[in-house]
Amino acid sequence: MLLEVVSMTEIAEWNDAIDYETFLKNARENVEIMKARYTDFVLTDVDEDTLKEIKNKINILVIGIDRCDDTAGNVPILAKMASYLANVDVRILDSDKHTRFHENFRVNGKRKTPVVLFLSSDLKEICRWIERPTAVYKLANGNEGLRKLYSDPEIMRQSLRELMNLLVRSDLILGRK
Repeated sequence: MLLEVVSMTEIAEWNDAIDYETFLKNARENVEIMKARYTDFVLTDVDEDTLKEIKNKINILVIGIDRCDDTAGNVPILAKMASYLANVDVRILDSDKHTRFHENFRVNGKRKTPVVLFLSSDLKEICRWIERPTAVYKLANGNEGLRKLYSDPEIMRQSLRELMNLLVRSDLILGRK
């Protein structure tokens, strides 16, 4: 689900978040699935060219948990994108340990994971993306079949497109140098 906002709230929780490798080491569920998604997902030349255009320092904070199929489906894609960029850093904040902070991002009264916040270098929110790509909302029946859906290469590409669009938008908002 794509939600965009521009705000000037500093996200202090960044300092409590961990990088993708540490997240995988600490994870108890979906570990092999996330490793496989990261390894198997290939960026196209067009994707790489788009990423090369990112000029600003952008921090991406994911509020999620390893047992969540939506988190397991999307965090590897974010990590793969960031692996191509020295100026983009992805960190994950445990949604169970930071429930109070996670409460700020309810959708229709419910906490959703993951919440992906695109932040400036001074940790101010630029825009956000919540839970899953539009295609998954259309195809999923509740949480049934999410693992299978996220194994579909086209669903993974949909996630990449939505997340990359927000990364590019964040870079443009910050002003390309």
